[in-house]
Amino acid sequence: MTAQHDAPHDLVGIGIGPFNLSLAALAHGLPQQGADHLATAFYDQRRDFRWHPGLLLDGATLQVPFLADLVTLADPASPWTFLSYLKHKERLYPFYFAEQFHIQRAEYDAYCRWVAGRLPGLHFGHQVDAVRWNPERELFEVDYTQLDADGEAEALGRTYTRNLVLGIGTAPFVPEPLRPLADAPTVPVIHSADYLDNRARILGAEHVTVIGSGQSGAEVFLDLLRNRPAGRERLTWLARTPSFA
Repeated sequence: MTAQHDAPHDLVGIGIGPFNLSLAALAHGLPQQGADHLATAFYDQRRDFRWHPGLLLDGATLQVPFLADLVTLADPASPWTFLSYLKHKERLYPFYFAEQFHIQRAEYDAYCRWVAGRLPGLHFGHQVDAVRWNPERELFEVDYTQLDADGEAEALGRTYTRNLVLGIGTAPFVPEPLRPLADAPTVPVIHSADYLDNRARILGAEHVTVIGSGQSGAEVFLDLLRNRPAGRERLTWLARTPSFA
C-alpha cells in the first residue's frame, strides 16, 4: 500500500543527524506566507536518534562550547536550546555552578535525543528510496519505505517538497588494506565507531594497535591506557603525522 501526500512540503530533509535536527529545530514555528508555519518533514531509516554511540566514552567532551548547540547561536530564544533542555531536566543550576563550558558527548547525545523526541515532523524508521524532480509540478518527489521494528518494509509512501536537504552524514572509513580483515567476523579489526560495542574484548586482548592521529584515535588510546588490566599493557598508536592532529 502506498501513501501519497499531494500537498507539498516547504522543506524535506533526508537524514536526522545533528545538522538536519538543527535545521528542523530552527524551522519549527517559522511563519510562511499564506500559512501558520513552514511545512517540513525529515526522514531517517534508524529507529531513533543516535549520535556516534560507539564513542560516547566517559569523560569525552565536545570540541566546542555548549553554546554551539543545535540552535543557540542562530536563535538564542528558541525552546530547543541546551539550556532549555537543562531547565526541563531540572539541572540548570547544577550546570551553572559546575562552571563547565565544554559538555560531555553523552550529555550532548541526551540533549539531541530530547529535541528529537519532541519536535514534530521527524519520521524515524523511514528509508528514503528515491528522489526525482517533477518538472510539471516543479517539485521534488520523495519515495520512502516505512520500516517495522525489525527493519522490514511495512508500507510505501511518497511526498512532495519545494526544497530538499541532504544530511546523511559520512560512513566510517577503513583503509583499503584493512577492509578484508574488518569484514571477517573472526578477525579483531574494528572501526572506532564500533569501539564501545567491542570494548570489553579489546581491553582483554594481548596487544592492541590504534591507527590514526585524530581525536577518535586519541580518545580510544587514552581509554585503553587508563583501563587495560595488568599484564595487558602492550598498546601501540600508529599515525602518518608526526604528532597528534
